[in-house]
Amino acid sequence: MDLAQRAGMKGIQEWLSFYFKSPMVAPGLYPEHDLFIQQWKLKNTLRWLGGEEPITHLGIEYYD
Repeated sequence: MDLAQRAGMKGIQEWLSFYFKSPMVAPGLYPEHDLFIQQWKLKNTLRWLGGEEPITHLGIEYYD
C-alpha cells in the first residue's frame, strides 16, 4: 500500500487483493477470488510500475 501511495495511486487497489481475504473492487465489478488471477494482477501491476511490459498468456506470439 505504501508503494501505491508513492506511485500516486488512489482509491481501491484491486491488484493488492492477493493479500486480503475479502478483496475490494470498484462499484459494479465482481471481486476476483481466484488466487492465480490475483497473483497475475499483482505481478502485472508491479511490472507496469517498473516500466516493463505486462505478462500475457494469449499465445499471439506465434502469429507475428
